[in-house]
Amino acid sequence: MKDLTYIEYLFLDCISTERSIKEATLFYTLIGKRTVSTMLQCRQYDLEAYFTVMPGMKPTALKKGLERLVSDGLISGNEGEGFLLSEAGGAKKADFFSRHAHFSLGSQLEFALVQGVLRRRMLFLIQVLSEMLHKNKHYYPIEREAKEQLWMKRLLTQHAGDKSAFARAYGEEWRSYLSRLPERDAGLFVLQFEGADHLRKTTGQMAGLLSFEEAEVKILLHQNWLRLYDTLEKEPENFPVLASVMLMTIKENGLASASAETTMGYFMHGHGMAEIISMRGLKQSTIQDHFAEIALIYPEFPTQRFLDKEKMQYLQQLVEQKVRVDYREIQRVFPEITFFESRLIQIRSEVAAKHG
Repeated sequence: MKDLTYIEYLFLDCISTERSIKEATLFYTLIGKRTVSTMLQCRQYDLEAYFTVMPGMKPTALKKGLERLVSDGLISGNEGEGFLLSEAGGAKKADFFSRHAHFSLGSQLEFALVQGVLRRRMLFLIQVLSEMLHKNKHYYPIEREAKEQLWMKRLLTQHAGDKSAFARAYGEEWRSYLSRLPERDAGLFVLQFEGADHLRKTTGQMAGLLSFEEAEVKILLHQNWLRLYDTLEKEPENFPVLASVMLMTIKENGLASASAETTMGYFMHGHGMAEIISMRGLKQSTIQDHFAEIALIYPEFPTQRFLDKEKMQYLQQLVEQKVRVDYREIQRVFPEITFFESRLIQIRSEVAAKHG
């Protein structure tokens, strides 16, 4: 029997023995469909690590992959009922991923929109500071977009007093982070870097050097970037330069969609729901979806400003008991509850379960 492809193993990794998942739900999770429904289901299925990891995938690729897994007896079910992992599938998955990389970090959902620009800026800064320390003004910047070059100029202007000290501090922080990684992962990670007398490698070149599949190289890099962002969130005092770059980028771009961030900005400046609907010229349901998206992404979302005391107490009970409930169960407790309030309870109980 022909072995599974790497991507088929990743499909297998998304399916559990406990709760069946429908093909459409899995597809929208993998491509990163940014609706509240998809993102909430992503949390409910514990698939945050897989959100948006295959943005260009065609539906037929997933369909064929699932058909292969069913035919091999690794999963059971169909498109209508959903799919469950079989005992054989669980064993095969465990064996493969004991030797190979997979997506495992839930912060992927949090950083999905911003990680691309974060990675580009951090790599660009490595190049610029390296060339500056070596007093080389004649090089081709790896970042060609005018917007990003202007961002770099603004950043360097903030450190105009002693750019050399800034550059060395940045380098030391990278050394500190890389020292925490396994030797293989650290060696792979630095192959992305470009600077004085050092050219970066493509993922294809990295795969050739390490005798890996290119897919695995991309996953390893992806996971170690997420580990960096998680580290910077938890230990900004140990990585002040890297953390400042991340915070600046998040402040500029946000972690949620631009429209949701705009709505939340109005709210945080004291405007109520009705005012925001009028100011933005959008439907109430759209504005509520914006708040729901923010609630899904930001642990510090002010839930108490949207739910009354009784509903907050109910939410707290769900969090303490680690219980997942659907709209019907919530409605039995609160017959007059709105759909938005019910969804908010579901969302915040999921976020609390993951973030504590």
